[in-house]
Amino acid sequence: MTHEEHERFQRLITESPFAVLLGFEVVEKTAGRVSLRLPFQEQFLQALGRVHGGAIFALADHASGWAAVTTLPIGYRCATLEMKINYISGVQDEDLIATAEVVHSGRTSIVIESDIKTDAGRLVAKTLATFAVLQPSTKETS
Repeated sequence: MTHEEHERFQRLITESPFAVLLGFEVVEKTAGRVSLRLPFQEQFLQALGRVHGGAIFALADHASGWAAVTTLPIGYRCATLEMKINYISGVQDEDLIATAEVVHSGRTSIVIESDIKTDAGRLVAKTLATFAVLQPSTKETS
């Protein structure tokens, strides 16, 4: 990805108030594959001092959605239909990186797997998600 493409993609992600709130950063973007970083913040900790599973899930969902978007024709969108997560290891004070990869891109749905790891490469969680492909409305194409 060129510097210009990276900047444009980062801007698209930061247009989401939720992504801004969590501080997602683009690490990598290729067709069918996106990696996003979640910089550690103390606000992400749950009562036992570990990063809350909801923050990890949100990172994986966002990375998965953008991986799906990279496979869509211009004007098409997508939405999460379902997502399953397996938590493997706790995280206390490390940045996380979700790498989401499209494993199937069909006419009506896209299936994405993601790995969520620490910067050091320790596996924290894995997800499997299905996204609905949303065709452009007639208003968008006119």
